[in-house]
This record gives sequence, structure tokens and C-alpha cells, in this order.
Amino acid sequence: MRRLYLMRHGKAQAGMPPGGGDRERALVERGRRESRWMGAYCRDQSQPPTLILVSPARRTMETGESFCEGFGETLPQKVADGIYMGSPGSLLYTIAESGSSEAGVLVIGHNPGLHALALALGRRGPGPAYAQLSTRFPTAALAVFETGIDDWAAFRAESARLIDVKMAKEMR
Repeated sequence: MRRLYLMRHGKAQAGMPPGGGDRERALVERGRRESRWMGAYCRDQSQPPTLILVSPARRTMETGESFCEGFGETLPQKVADGIYMGSPGSLLYTIAESGSSEAGVLVIGHNPGLHALALALGRRGPGPAYAQLSTRFPTAALAVFETGIDDWAAFRAESARLIDVKMAKEMR
């Protein structure tokens, strides 16, 4: 059995940075702090992440770094183009292709695709968690899923069950 963590990147700069596009937007201090909180939360899980999949956007890579600070150790990060503004289908494909044999995979991505994927996967979870997830998926939000698979190559939407949703504002 594998565990999947879907996390939206931390709070980033508003607007485009000088001389850069959307991919170059950096985290602000709040984004770093909230990402550390989520790392600390995940460290205490029974099956914590062992691999981080991030988009090529600066804010997702910085979220991963801050997450690791809170987690207490550096986890390997793999950049996957399919995560940047990816559709639920491209995100599913990226997870199945990139997760390898890791017991826990954390995907740090972007809305609206990440939230749409979380909603599609979360339908088989507990009502209160799904109700919270269905309202919004703000920056640094985290959705946790258990899967019934032994290999990420077999990952499909129907193989996941929502077990928890955490919003950064709950972690203060």
C-alpha cells in the first residue's frame, strides 16, 4: 500500500517578477512558514513521503525546500513538467510514471488541476474531509490519500481514498 500527498505550493509573490514570467514567482515568507508546518505534520504520519514531485516553477521547488526544513530531513525532489498547470489526467500520469517504488509520494503543484485531481480522488473518503476539500484548496493546503497499490505504475483514480485534509490556517 502506498500513500499519496497532494500539496498546493505555498503563498507566492503576486504578479510577475521583473524580468521573469509566472514560473519565476518566488515564495513569500508566509509561504515558506506554512510549507514548513506541512512538513512537520507529514513527518509524524505513519507513512510519510519519501519522494517529492514538483513542477519546474520556482515556487513549487521552494515549497519543497521549506517542506523539508519542517520535515527535518531533505527528501529527493524530482522535477516533472507535467505538474506545471497540469490537468488531473496529466497529474495522474506523472504520479504513475515518476513514483517508482516509493512508499509515500508528495506532489507539489498548482490549481486548478491539483484541486480537481484531489476532488476526483477524494470522493471515496470520509464526508467531513471531502466537504472541506470541496470548498477550496488554498496555498499550502494538503490532501492525504491511501492507495491500494503496491507499485505506482498501477495508480489510477479509483485506487485512492482520502484520509485527511489540512489547511495551513489550521496549523498556526
